Amino acid sequence: MRPGRRLSDTRGVTMLELIVVALLIGVAAAMALPRALHRSPRHELTSAAKQLTRDLEQARTRALSAKRLVRVRFDASENFYTAFMDTTRARSGEIFEQAVEVHEAKIVTHGSLGGLPGVELPGQVVFGAGAASAGPLGEGTSDPVLLVNDYVQFNSRGMVTPLGTDGVIFLTHEGDPSLVAAVTISGAGAFQAWHYRNGGWER
Repeated sequence: MRPGRRLSDTRGVTMLELIVVALLIGVAAAMALPRALHRSPRHELTSAAKQLTRDLEQARTRALSAKRLVRVRFDASENFYTAFMDTTRARSGEIFEQAVEVHEAKIVTHGSLGGLPGVELPGQVVFGAGAASAGPLGEGTSDPVLLVNDYVQFNSRGMVTPLGTDGVIFLTHEGDPSLVAAVTISGAGAFQAWHYRNGGWER
């Protein structure tokens, strides 16, 4: 009868082999992670346009639910925007553009400017019309924020005020000016994101 193999003869996985395998996995992950985390300029711009559209809708919804005036203010030179809500006891519609009014407006903030919480445009996305010579509804593109006094306001019924006021905000990518997005605002308080492709605008 053939003698059985002793346990000591069975070759196991050594600590050195485990370390080598772990190192190889770590190197592969380190090479793949930056690529996975990197967002293309087009994706970065599209995300910023969607976020702006959501924030405008949030401001409008807040005006409706609180029955108060809400203002979204844009600072094109700083690539920044924020929202304020009337906090006066009498609901007078007065806005002083202070931090407490930003908190009451309840938009999700990502950054600040001069002590005011708000939203900083991500990465290399900036306010601007890039290569677009006209807006999606035929607007001029010399000003990236086509709003009276660089803000839009929603009254307690969610309507843009002054009534019938509309506008458009342009976004582009510093690394590729052919990438342009726009968010239009109708007088009824409806928003639409657009993208500039092949010389024309698409929803």
